Amino acid sequence: MKIIDTEDPLKRVLDVYAFYWVDGRRSHLVIPYEGFEGLIVVRENKCDVVDPSVDGFILKKSYSGYDMFVHWAAEQGNLLDRLIDPPDPEAVSELLRRIAENSRYR
Repeated sequence: MKIIDTEDPLKRVLDVYAFYWVDGRRSHLVIPYEGFEGLIVVRENKCDVVDPSVDGFILKKSYSGYDMFVHWAAEQGNLLDRLIDPPDPEAVSELLRRIAENSRYR
């Protein structure tokens, strides 16, 4: 899945690494720009979905009991937690490494 944050003046296309619903509203977890050290939340009313594909996402329950879809590379181990609070630059590197490594074998 890819989105554009409508509040981003550069209108960058962002890869979504997880998304979930709270009170009927979808939220996306994204890396807002290269070099950012974690994930931020972009709510559905603040973005446009430019690629709705959810290939490679896994359905699971969040710690708060909500359904969420998580990219396979962020789901393994506790990587998603490390990407969120507090952000961990090593976790971002690991996430991107996993994706790049998998891309080589396709």
